[in-house]
Amino acid sequence: MVGRPGVSTYAAAKRGSWGPPLGDDVERLQASRGVLDHRETWSRAPSLPFLGSPLMSLNAHRSVRALVALGLAPLLVLSTLLASAPAQAQKIRPTFFGMHDGLISSGSIPGVELGAVRLWDSGTSWRQIETANGVFDFTATDQAVENAEAAGLRPMLVLGQTPRFHATKRNAAGAYGRGATSMPRIAAWTRYVGRVAQRYGNRVDYQIWNEPNVKNYWTGTTAQMAKLTATASTRIKRAAGRRATVVAPAFPLRLKGQQGWYTKYWASKVGRKSVAAFVNVVAVNLYPEAKQAPEAQLQLLNIAKRQLPKAARKKPMWNTEINYGLLGGDTARRISAAKQASFVARTLLLNAASPIRRVYWYRWAVGPIANTHLVEDDRTTLTRAGRAWDTVHGWINRTDVKSCSQARRGKLKGVYTCTVRVSRTEVRRVHWKPSGRAATITTPRSTRSWTNLAGTTTDRNGRYRLRVGSLPVMVSSRS
Repeated sequence: MVGRPGVSTYAAAKRGSWGPPLGDDVERLQASRGVLDHRETWSRAPSLPFLGSPLMSLNAHRSVRALVALGLAPLLVLSTLLASAPAQAQKIRPTFFGMHDGLISSGSIPGVELGAVRLWDSGTSWRQIETANGVFDFTATDQAVENAEAAGLRPMLVLGQTPRFHATKRNAAGAYGRGATSMPRIAAWTRYVGRVAQRYGNRVDYQIWNEPNVKNYWTGTTAQMAKLTATASTRIKRAAGRRATVVAPAFPLRLKGQQGWYTKYWASKVGRKSVAAFVNVVAVNLYPEAKQAPEAQLQLLNIAKRQLPKAARKKPMWNTEINYGLLGGDTARRISAAKQASFVARTLLLNAASPIRRVYWYRWAVGPIANTHLVEDDRTTLTRAGRAWDTVHGWINRTDVKSCSQARRGKLKGVYTCTVRVSRTEVRRVHWKPSGRAATITTPRSTRSWTNLAGTTTDRNGRYRLRVGSLPVMVSSRS
């Protein structure tokens, strides 16, 4: 379905509207209509160089000196120019690993290592909470929050979509039914947000809206979305306390129209204050184009950071949706199990070495609209990609991820290296080459072992040569 030029539109839902059902109905709609995130008319987003290219930046110079100090002189000789990811060293906390699960209110908990869950497509939208004017049913949301907490997961509740009886444009079309994409009456929005914040307090994080730069989720203006943001933030802080976390709307950025909307939103002011003053976290959905690989997220992340106002640049940034192969509503083209595992691993590693502080995979049991699946159809048996998730979790959880960089010249051209500090006596380096022939790296003299993506560890001391392809491998050394 074609919408505004340059703006993503989701596939038409059942009879032109899709009130998000629970359970098997979601899976059935996914299979029959391709209705969930990012079924759109595609146009190629502009490509940007990685930060630090084509010329070596000061950070790259420092990285080279660090390579020498860490015993990686062979790598330095073979590759004299590095392109760095948008690096920002961070301590990886359990909440970095996030997920969506549409059945969480029914007791489903994803079977991989996690610390956070995003409540979206989970029976918890405004339309499903306020079933009639002033009538609130929190049954499903209560269960979702309680089930998440019981599993040790931090819930993030996505606010919206507008109930038709509160819509200023009752017939506005959207994926979740008539009026769902409309600007709500502000008094109704304030009351709804207040009821939610009073009920859950600091037990959840609050995201203002999902993808307002997508026509089937929002048909209002950037100024109206900024007003909703300021109003909700003020009400949440009053009801839940100043320490409550308010997350900005989630923005996909593949298309120029989406990027323009994002820029205009962040330039908005409400009552002479930047909209950034009303949020604690910046949110992006870094879906690349259908044929692109995880590394394409870096280009989108560069765009996201560059377009933020000064007031938002130091705020944490969360990647609130990610998967691959989405084709605008059609069944995604299948890729091999090995490639799926590689995509998951590279997603976690690249995000961990960037300004991103949380990654929410979309989703547990995603169905045919995406090409990378963590679990089999039984919703229990992990796929190779699901096992890769847990392997990388073991590599980086509660560590300091320092950087990821890509060799741009020499025999190691194309090889990525992520550096992870575990302790004073252990450094982990994760290597992969996204495409082309495998490369041969030389490990540091202090190497102790290396581990493949299946989790198999080979104990071997000293410097040696190791083949690296698209499946990341982790080398553990003393320095």
